Amino acid sequence: SLRCQISITFLEAATSCTKTISLNRNENCEPCKGSGAKAGTSPITCPVCNGGGEVTQSQGFFSVRTTCPKCHGNGKKIESPCPSCSGSGRTPKRVNVEIKIPAGIEDGSRLRVQGEGEAGPSGAQRGDLMCYIQVQSHALFERDGDNIFCQLPITFTQAALGSEVEIPTLKGKSSMTIPPGTQSGQIFRMRSQGFPNVHGHGTGDQMVEIHIEVPKKLNDKQKELLQSFAETEHKVVGPKRQSWFDKLKDFFKEE
Repeated sequence: SLRCQISITFLEAATSCTKTISLNRNENCEPCKGSGAKAGTSPITCPVCNGGGEVTQSQGFFSVRTTCPKCHGNGKKIESPCPSCSGSGRTPKRVNVEIKIPAGIEDGSRLRVQGEGEAGPSGAQRGDLMCYIQVQSHALFERDGDNIFCQLPITFTQAALGSEVEIPTLKGKSSMTIPPGTQSGQIFRMRSQGFPNVHGHGTGDQMVEIHIEVPKKLNDKQKELLQSFAETEHKVVGPKRQSWFDKLKDFFKEE
């Protein structure tokens, strides 16, 4: 068998793809059809082991079986070697092989492509090609099993008032509703927007983590509006802040 490494993109892993790789491998020799014997001749049965590939040697009370020194275990002897392959039955060749990569495959997975490895000795069955898959990272998405994760930056006003935003998915752009009062770090689930399971067991989800961006610079109008808003916050205390203040009072009572 042979082995190779194939690098694919994050999106190719999600949607399936076909890759063509070029490799050097031993092929059956055309003139002798892999037998190793000159055209018009055939290998003969080894006269030393009678085709068994092993010989028995007696050492006192014991008998030891070893590989035949004449045919090296093949059981056959080539009297007239093929001039093209010098009797090996194989010749090196550069070939292109198409590899079909299924959707949902994970980084580090191994694909076995049967019959695309080295040609076996004396015309024996060809080995397999073992392909190790490397999935490249993505700028926006991270994968966990069949689910994917991404961050969505939004403004303070979008979080407070709610809005409709565009969100990237593996299938392109999609819209998502941000409800009023959304908190930073809150995670929303988009059903069936993740990776298809490589074994056909459904599709994962896309998890969207909200990141509220606080502006670093404000103009005078924005400062004025936020100042007015801040004055109203002293009169209206939200449930989380109220809970925090209650814990703070209990802390000072303990002291």
